[in-house]
Amino acid sequence: MTQRAIFILLLLMLMSNLIQAQSAGSSDPAPGVPRELARFRAEHYRDVRYDLELELRAGAEMLRGSELIRVTLDEAVDQLVLDWRKMPVKEGATATPRVWDVEANGRKVTDVRETNDHLIIPGAYLKKGVNSVRLKFQSPISTSGSAVTRYLDREDKSEYVYTLFVPSDASTAFPCFDQPDLKARFRLSIHAPEQWKVITNVRPLPNEVIGRGVFPPEPGKPPGPDASERFIQWSFPTTEPISTYLFAFAAGPFQELRDDASPLPMSLFVRKSRAERARKEMEELFRLTREGMRFFTSYFDYKFPFPKYDQVVLPEFAYGGMEHAGATFLREESILFPSDPTANDLINRAELVFHELAHQWFGDLVTMRWFDDLWLKEGFATFMAYKAMEAAMPEYNAWKVFYQKTKPSAYLTDVTKGTTPIWQEISNLSAAKSAYGNIVYRKAPSMLRQAEFFLEPEKFRRAVQMFLKEHAYANAEWADLVRAFERTSNRKLDAWAAAWVKRRGMADVRVNWTADNAGRIESLTLRQRDVLEEGGAWPMRVKLLLAYDTPAARPETLTVTLSGSGETRVDEVRGRPAPRYVFANYEDYGYGRFLLDDESRRAVINNLGSVEDPFLRALLWGALWDSLREAELAPLEYINLAVRLLPKERDEVTAQSVLSRVSTSFNRYLSGEEMRRTAPELERLLSERMMNAESAGLRITYFRAFQSVATTDDGREQLKKILRGELKIPGMTLRARDRFDIVTALLMREDRDAPALLDKLSAEETSDDARRYAYAAGAARATAENKKRYFDAYLTDTKLAESWIEASLAPFNSIQQSELTLPYLERALSELPTLKRTRKIFFVNGWLSSFLGGQCNERALETVRGFLNRNSSLDRDLRLKVLENVDGLERCVRIRAKYNGAGG
Repeated sequence: MTQRAIFILLLLMLMSNLIQAQSAGSSDPAPGVPRELARFRAEHYRDVRYDLELELRAGAEMLRGSELIRVTLDEAVDQLVLDWRKMPVKEGATATPRVWDVEANGRKVTDVRETNDHLIIPGAYLKKGVNSVRLKFQSPISTSGSAVTRYLDREDKSEYVYTLFVPSDASTAFPCFDQPDLKARFRLSIHAPEQWKVITNVRPLPNEVIGRGVFPPEPGKPPGPDASERFIQWSFPTTEPISTYLFAFAAGPFQELRDDASPLPMSLFVRKSRAERARKEMEELFRLTREGMRFFTSYFDYKFPFPKYDQVVLPEFAYGGMEHAGATFLREESILFPSDPTANDLINRAELVFHELAHQWFGDLVTMRWFDDLWLKEGFATFMAYKAMEAAMPEYNAWKVFYQKTKPSAYLTDVTKGTTPIWQEISNLSAAKSAYGNIVYRKAPSMLRQAEFFLEPEKFRRAVQMFLKEHAYANAEWADLVRAFERTSNRKLDAWAAAWVKRRGMADVRVNWTADNAGRIESLTLRQRDVLEEGGAWPMRVKLLLAYDTPAARPETLTVTLSGSGETRVDEVRGRPAPRYVFANYEDYGYGRFLLDDESRRAVINNLGSVEDPFLRALLWGALWDSLREAELAPLEYINLAVRLLPKERDEVTAQSVLSRVSTSFNRYLSGEEMRRTAPELERLLSERMMNAESAGLRITYFRAFQSVATTDDGREQLKKILRGELKIPGMTLRARDRFDIVTALLMREDRDAPALLDKLSAEETSDDARRYAYAAGAARATAENKKRYFDAYLTDTKLAESWIEASLAPFNSIQQSELTLPYLERALSELPTLKRTRKIFFVNGWLSSFLGGQCNERALETVRGFLNRNSSLDRDLRLKVLENVDGLERCVRIRAKYNGAGG
């Protein structure tokens, strides 16, 4: 190319960028937050500050407030675009979202425009440099479906209000620049009833009694019964720069439990009716938090980035947790156990605490520039949670647990036609919900574990430290992290990163080996192929295990680097004694499907009971499960192996993992005749272990498994005896959650006594939690009228909390009642666009998983395929979600067809 051609090309590119910037700045932006608008604002807006003055009244259906926004603009800005997305109000609401009294730089704005989820202030009111905008607003508060949620505790009549703005719902509560790379400093003032506490990202300044509040009653409404109530003004200092989705507040008569042992101000906030339960758990919660804080501060070589750290425990919170800067919100049931906890429950809670704490660095201190890099925060938070667990909870083998709790979900998605790359292009933040799922939460941390092994741990750590320090209180992209890896490892990593971050799917790694007549290895090759047959390959390092069956012949391991091509020869093992079996992912550094060859699989089945290494034992159980899912191992053979070996298993996490797979095999993959033949022996094993296992945790684990497979008259009668208190499991306290779980299991099996038992239990247990359990259990009543009532409520009852719907989806879609629920499959699929628009992040995943997971027949497959064929214009992300979830249905039909002829 000549110099003149290069000059013309550069000139054209410059003109194109200028036109695009002018268009983004001056034309009406599309609904949501389009990427072009976000890029323009990030380039031309800076130094954003929000001063928010809000008022919370008991029972108010609107959040009312005033706002002062300061933003520095450059000369390219000829109009100011704020995000303001009006959420539909519930039926019967007397007020609607609105903005009024808008001023810009001291002038009243008479021609502000509301269009496509935005407020647009004309350039005539603006100037180069610092600009100020003042306005008043009101936005919805509701029990479900809004960014500001109200929870009414029926046990003591208390009211709690809290926010949830991720990924871009802050703009449904107040006008703002709702994109992650326009970090801002927030200063908040809230007027709340005198008996309430308010928690936000920073600790409060001294409070002030202000009488009746500052805002008049809502237009057209008389003063409520609280008109004479005394209010407190809660004022808070300015935050560090944070993204809008990380700003939050919670208010209500919370009980505060302080950690006096922490050098950093740290408290746990819970609703009044759960304070006593929280006091019993606070010592361990504070210990985990302090240990995590100590570990992360050391590992990152960076102090805790915010002035305090509070954890707010919220009933019916939409997610397990949300990492607001300095104020993590946590789902109550994940922290305060509704049933006696097992090791799995304790590990899950610890992972949640560590995950959200790690976010204070990865996500809050350094935030992804755009939600296509969501994995940068979520993947790291999960990966770092297990590193913290390794340090703070040495009694658990953290990386074994990581394999058992993280890898299966990643593989479950990544083998499907609905999978995506870790990095997902998001053209508009309205589509950001589609990025959430197993790929960013489970594959990304698995990739990071491989990256640490691939690059070497110390080089990996120095790169992470460099990344955090260079982008503190700012934003970054995945390429910034890769550059840091390159600098510490002195390696060019573009191809490596592209394979892992930009390519979807995963490797299927198989070992091919032969031995000569003398019993020595003749050849050994690792063959890698793309499970999706799209031609991908992944450079990775793994540990290869050669296992022998005599004590004199110790297992041998060696590290092997898989090339980017499909085949890697391992010449260094030639001439060594032939092993009993070979496993290609010892200690689980690799990511992919590592299936056993036929000879190794037979050897593992025969020798698994003698494998003393708990990590290796878990890996081999997993490899056998993968063989079952690939229809290379009969479900009944897996169940029989479990029945034979589980009595010797002392590891609670492994026992729970195997039992969960046994339940799936029994309920989904066996024919009716096989179930009838298998049930008595399986029930006897679980019942015996439920009563006599060596620890309370194991006994509870077997009790939960017993519920899922109790199909015989004797099995169901045993459940009823436990429910009536005639049979007690040693070391276990039967709580309301356990009782409702038993009744739900009986309803799913259409036990004749179950409906009356549910009615009786619902009358006895009336707490808020029990009401939710009762609603969920009721979805399992096996009548066409009941299924219709529930499904209609899912779609039309605006007062039905999402948490109640989510809790009831599995009972509604019980596999035993697939004939009753099959007629709802088409309608469930048709509702996807509405659910994507109106529900929280993970709802669509759970909806599809339940409705498709409740089926295992060709008619259901035909329904899904027909829906996809008829709806070619379905949003791409929704189509991928359907394809992801239908994979389990397809496997179920395939496995049944191969092993019991019940595919139809």
